[in-house]
Amino acid sequence: MNNTKKPVAVVIGATSKWQSDGRNTRLVHGTDIDDSDLPLGIRWGIGGAVAQKFAAEGFLVALTTRSISNAAALEQAIVSQGGDCMIVELDLVSEQSISSAFASVRREAGDPDVLIYNAGYLEGRDLPLEKELLEHIPVEMFDTAQHVSSRGPFLVAKEVLPAMRQKGAG
Repeated sequence: MNNTKKPVAVVIGATSKWQSDGRNTRLVHGTDIDDSDLPLGIRWGIGGAVAQKFAAEGFLVALTTRSISNAAALEQAIVSQGGDCMIVELDLVSEQSISSAFASVRREAGDPDVLIYNAGYLEGRDLPLEKELLEHIPVEMFDTAQHVSSRGPFLVAKEVLPAMRQKGAG
């Protein structure tokens, strides 16, 4: 895929602002918003904006997401702006998924030159207000947040640092 050997930027959490199921077009507790008129550079939040910036600077950008359909519109925007990108499924709770995702990036594009870790986890938007108190949050929700916020960066760094260290850059 990366026939021109462009530098590779991997964006973890590229679709943090935009999801195809529309959950992020609803503010907490149900107020709907319409983001269709937002400029392309900000529609997908920080992760999407960073991905577009790196693509504009000549990088092949690997967009990581839990579901390929979540990043399809962002991929189309990058391509329409003249950039190159690929979508890679990645579940930060699964060590196997992380390994598989980076194996795919290396196979299709090469070793990452840049890693942006922009993943976050927000669950509970559908909980009633009185259930959003700490004592009502299920432990599973907390565990997932810890995987994404603490364990995920550790496992992702293990995937990219050896090659970056070997070439003395990254």
